[in-house]
Amino acid sequence: MTAHERLPGIKKLAAEINQVRTQGKNTVRKSADFLHSSAERISQYGSVEDLAAAELDEDALARASAFHLTSIRAELARELWSRRVFLGPEVLDRLLYRAVAIDRAADPVLRCLEIVRDRQLARPGMVVFPVHSFGLLAGGLLRFRTTRSWIFSPAGSGIALFPQTNRWSRTRETLDAIRSVLGVRKHLPLELLEHWRRSRPVGWLEKNPIMVIAISTAPGSYYDTEPLVLGRLRAASALACLLAAVQPPNGSRSGYLFSSARVNNQETLDIHHYLNLFDSPADRRALDGDCVPIGLRKAALAEISELNVEIDPRYWTRRRDFAEAAREAVDAVYDGYMRHAMLRRPAAKPDGLSKAYTKLHDSLAYFRRSFHESDEGWSQIVSLAVAFEMMLTDGANTGAIATKLQRRTRLLLRGQPGVLGYAQAVHDLYKQRNSIVHAGVVTSGVDLAQVRRCFALCFVELARRSVLTAPSAEEPMRVLIGDTD
Repeated sequence: MTAHERLPGIKKLAAEINQVRTQGKNTVRKSADFLHSSAERISQYGSVEDLAAAELDEDALARASAFHLTSIRAELARELWSRRVFLGPEVLDRLLYRAVAIDRAADPVLRCLEIVRDRQLARPGMVVFPVHSFGLLAGGLLRFRTTRSWIFSPAGSGIALFPQTNRWSRTRETLDAIRSVLGVRKHLPLELLEHWRRSRPVGWLEKNPIMVIAISTAPGSYYDTEPLVLGRLRAASALACLLAAVQPPNGSRSGYLFSSARVNNQETLDIHHYLNLFDSPADRRALDGDCVPIGLRKAALAEISELNVEIDPRYWTRRRDFAEAAREAVDAVYDGYMRHAMLRRPAAKPDGLSKAYTKLHDSLAYFRRSFHESDEGWSQIVSLAVAFEMMLTDGANTGAIATKLQRRTRLLLRGQPGVLGYAQAVHDLYKQRNSIVHAGVVTSGVDLAQVRRCFALCFVELARRSVLTAPSAEEPMRVLIGDTD
């Protein structure tokens, strides 16, 4: 489910959640029954925060109520988050307390889902995130005539990228155009945006390229949905990297000069905030939002902000088939990783699905790192080699790894033009990785553009096959690739 889709039938979803076993023989339904039977006494605490304070004071009812509320909240969050409806833990706690103590609902799970539906908390807003080193070809001196032409937004992706505007009025116009493209219904909070411009160091709104993602969030505080936002930002930047790897290299002098990465570029690395604009029922017309300080996860956010690729939007208007395939691949891996790995219940053991989606998800992270600019020439080679090893193997790597990667690349891309050249390039890449890691020797000869393109093709094909993964599979990648050796 994307942020643009509605929740499924909430009665059916509530029934499924109520059946989930939490700890021991306890189920969500049993926790709900306890809370409903104690609703009158629980209401006397006044708020979920006061209940938590009473729990710290060894209040027996507060301790039991907190246990059952937490059990229900965990399952409710798991189901909503796996459907990309990112309600913060604090918001869910307050919704559950209201359902139990104020509404006296016999089924607090269903009542929470009704509130999410009726108050339209699953509607998408936007995260506005600064990037640097990104270029839009023909986005420099060769300017397009309309604002929309400046926006690169693959159909159905829920993401948009645009180069630096160097004018606040142009940034505001472009963000409003993106809001419409991404299907965000409410208007931009112009007064909030102006306030942040006056009171926060957000010069990047004019000086830097910007990545925007459509996302459904209802944060209770600055950071309680940030890990979820980070996941969507990583997926968005990964899709951009996959497309950049597949499009033809920019070898022309005119394309180089007309890239927004080099023309009229005064981007800054003074990045300390990003904007989270969400659909709040408090305002019927405009989005609400936070200017979120980058503090708790500065290293992760700094990594995402470097998007060292160039995109040719004219090429992707002709090659929409692969753009759609890449989007579907990134979405499939993201959704599979969320459901089977990140949101796996603590008592659940890793299975074939969690292994496969974790490997695909993590390999994409190393693929993104292979684009990072560094004074050390070996870093891109090592990151890309790790990405291939993670994607194409199952961990028990013995023997000639380079030969295994070459064979599995050939099997995976069977029938693709140039498959033998791709397989040889992957073999050479891993040999170069060995020279770097074991001997500290960096030599020339690895065609990074060819190997990145190979990774993109392999990733899309493996993601397409990932739905066939059996939970019992011990070596899911070998099975998906069809390697019988």
